[in-house]
Amino acid sequence: MKIIISNTVILNGGDAAILISIIKILQTAFGNDAEFIIYDSQPETAKKYYPQLNLRRLIYEQSIDSIKIRFIGRIIKFISQWRLKVAVWYIHKHKFSLGRLCTTKVEYDSLLDYQTADLVVSTGGTYLVENYGLKARFFDYQISLMFNKPLIFFTQSLGPFEQAKNRQTLKSIFAHSALILLRDRQSVNHLQELVAQPDKIAVVADAAFALANLKALESTKNNQGNLSPTKIAISVRDWHYFKTVDPAVGIARYIQALVALTVHLVEKYQANITYISSCQGIKEYWKDDSEFALKIVNQLPAKIAKFVTVNREFHDPETLINIISEYDLVIATRLHMAILSLGAGVPVFAIAYEFKTEELFCKLGQQASLIDIENIDENVLINRVDALISSLPQVRQQLFTGVEQERLSAWQTSNLVQQAFKQWQLDREQVRFVRTRILLS
Repeated sequence: MKIIISNTVILNGGDAAILISIIKILQTAFGNDAEFIIYDSQPETAKKYYPQLNLRRLIYEQSIDSIKIRFIGRIIKFISQWRLKVAVWYIHKHKFSLGRLCTTKVEYDSLLDYQTADLVVSTGGTYLVENYGLKARFFDYQISLMFNKPLIFFTQSLGPFEQAKNRQTLKSIFAHSALILLRDRQSVNHLQELVAQPDKIAVVADAAFALANLKALESTKNNQGNLSPTKIAISVRDWHYFKTVDPAVGIARYIQALVALTVHLVEKYQANITYISSCQGIKEYWKDDSEFALKIVNQLPAKIAKFVTVNREFHDPETLINIISEYDLVIATRLHMAILSLGAGVPVFAIAYEFKTEELFCKLGQQASLIDIENIDENVLINRVDALISSLPQVRQQLFTGVEQERLSAWQTSNLVQQAFKQWQLDREQVRFVRTRILLS
């Protein structure tokens, strides 16, 4: 079984957690001998941090890289992408020599990967949103479908899609896909007019819940004692996509709220605090949350700062889980910092910067344990964190029972993928049978 997993950005630790989980889930579905080829945005750098993975550069990026002209215009990019689509058509028709004429060796080898793959999986996460560029994603889907491959979207939070061109393109792509796995009901609402076959949509847990530690969950769930948060981890991130306030005002308010919270946690609970995140320690990646953490810590009074450290090292997701398991409480801005912490049996208070975080915490019955970054206020933040700490003896069992259910849901996606793949094979055989009958009649 040869499986392509595309659209990954595994220098982002949350995306890496998703990818590792997807591989484990798909091995459950198709066996441990399944071959995985990963198409990533920065594969050369990612190999340094994840040498065990078979990494390639995104097809779209290859189509641009092959042109040895800098500052090329849209027309040349458009022509280059059609050059690859022509090559796909030739290769799909087994006219390999003509396909080779249209491509570089790297491009040709990548197209052969797609042509010989049994399954193409678009990784989970939040990238099909109009805050980010979608061209590379669409191009990958179009190549997959031109090769008539079963295309599965792993656990996504996506939309809304306001631009007519994006809606038209996605409508065609979703119509020919085999399965769309979503993490929340809001994403389902965003697809209402784009997917004509709602039975190919399923709402399931984020793939990263597959990494949750059952023993830790069981132990934490049955702990009825009060929380004494002597070790607290805080994850932060830079954010520019404020919708209701000016970004400069929004980010300044976010920083000030975290400064105030840090002071409060040290003074009230005598806590030792570590700023640590799922996205840090990789200088080649455009985001390093530890750099942003320093902006907060540098504003702390000296008497508080001596109880606060910034962990600036890179940690792969499974190592991060082990580190976080030693903490009593996590304040998480990154969604996957929250998910990995919950999976380690550690209570989490979340700062929601996109709807995906609010959807998860509402699903877990923890609406009170989050705050929207859009209207973050230091006093509200402090009061809600205190309320979480004091309520844990009552809510701990419900919370971690919910996390156990999310873990089970994540693993059960293997069955959904397996069923979708079998259905796709059956549908293809039926089409071939009909075509054969027509030719013989």
